[in-house]
Amino acid sequence: MIPFVQSAVFAVAPKGWEPPRDRFRRGFTLIEIIFGVAFSAFLGAVIITSLMNSQRFAARARLLTNARAIVQRNIDAASGVAFSASAPPPILAITASGGEICDDDGGTGTPVENIQVLRSGTNVLVSGTLRRIVTAEPVIVTGTTSDASVVVRRVTFQIDYDYLSIHYTHSETTLRSSDLQ
Repeated sequence: MIPFVQSAVFAVAPKGWEPPRDRFRRGFTLIEIIFGVAFSAFLGAVIITSLMNSQRFAARARLLTNARAIVQRNIDAASGVAFSASAPPPILAITASGGEICDDDGGTGTPVENIQVLRSGTNVLVSGTLRRIVTAEPVIVTGTTSDASVVVRRVTFQIDYDYLSIHYTHSETTLRSSDLQ
């Protein structure tokens, strides 16, 4: 056993061969560094772009939620007002087929709705136009005869606004019948 160990210790390595421990101590080549920096820059650009897109999407969703709240508030007002066939309230008065611009705050100020959206940590107001469309619905009680004492109105509230150069519209419709006498 001893002669074999001695002969292995004095063995000469082939030319160009280096021990494995020296191969891992060399460092990086310039090409590897350039590729790593380029890949990191590309990955950073992709991440920043996706974060900006998600922020825009979230702002649009918050804006739509606030626009829906304005429309729903007006639908609730139309549904909750006292309604007699002889004297309908102004919110249930029949309009032209295209509707009319409605002032949400009771007739004061401009007929422009300000929709709040939180963007980049600050409140931004987006201007919108609220439109009210009211039409009379025929009521057929039996067969083809209609009852004149029952009055039904189709009420639609629609809000139009522009955000980031894109036009948005949200509308809701309800049916409202006259109160029982």
